Amino acid sequence: MPLGIDLGSTRVRVAACERRRDRTVALIVVAVRDVPEGCIEPDRIADVDVVAAILDDARRELGVRERRCVLSLPSQSAALRILQFPRMNEYERRRAARFEAERFSPWDAKEIATLVRAHWVNRHERLVAVGVARSDAVHARVACVKRAGYRAVAVDHDACAVKRAFPFADAVLDVGWKRSTLHAFSPGGPISRVLPGGGADVTRAIASSLSIDVAAAERRKRILGTAGAGDSARDRLAASVGEAVAALRERLTIRRIAMTGNGARLAGLAESLETLTGAMVDVPVSDLLRGGQYPDDVSRAAAPDWTLAASLATWASR
Repeated sequence: MPLGIDLGSTRVRVAACERRRDRTVALIVVAVRDVPEGCIEPDRIADVDVVAAILDDARRELGVRERRCVLSLPSQSAALRILQFPRMNEYERRRAARFEAERFSPWDAKEIATLVRAHWVNRHERLVAVGVARSDAVHARVACVKRAGYRAVAVDHDACAVKRAFPFADAVLDVGWKRSTLHAFSPGGPISRVLPGGGADVTRAIASSLSIDVAAAERRKRILGTAGAGDSARDRLAASVGEAVAALRERLTIRRIAMTGNGARLAGLAESLETLTGAMVDVPVSDLLRGGQYPDDVSRAAAPDWTLAASLATWASR
């Protein structure tokens, strides 16, 4: 199966899975590497040489011969809607898809080069999935992994990948380093909200409160949690998520929220969100991480970090 590559803002993960004789899919191995801050942005790779070298090193650690891979794009660079079109021929449907893409794209699709794809969901009901992606974001990621010795066979959308990982969730909160993304799922396609705040804000708040450097604050956060020092930053993030959930509930039912991303480990965040939203909020272990080569306790501890890469590695089995 193709490898799954998660290109995060401060860390990359490469996951390898295998399909077993009983047709189940199991995680074999994951390689994780930190990258300098600022190297990877939603729409570009600022330092291709550095990221490619890191990915090449991760590939060597995996110890597998597979070179094909599946990447993903964040919601700032990709969007998807399921639309109903009237009866029309193929050429007309493509033109209609382009027109609709310009309406729901998070960026100005007339000014920024945009890839548009339309695929049938239900021909009888004339439902079509229209996907858009920023051309620069796609090309930057594909070129970067190619330089590292991989061959990209697909580019997924973060929202679709996390939904495969947590099919039971009404929404998934991905808590990143600088920003967080709330993905909700509707019959018309995923709805993603990018929110300010993430692990970096809490780390800086701890550093400021205790008058220590950022590196020491990050170590303290990982060992002791916020311990009162970064509570205000964590609570601001929770409030922002709570407002986004309230707005989405005007048209969607949200009863369970799954958290992923390294920031999901923030002590007290899940409890604060449960109080604010009234939903069940937890950091679950996806079935994609179970039954593989890693013990359950390892998979449970690493789940927030590995889930997206593992889901991308299972893209071919969808």
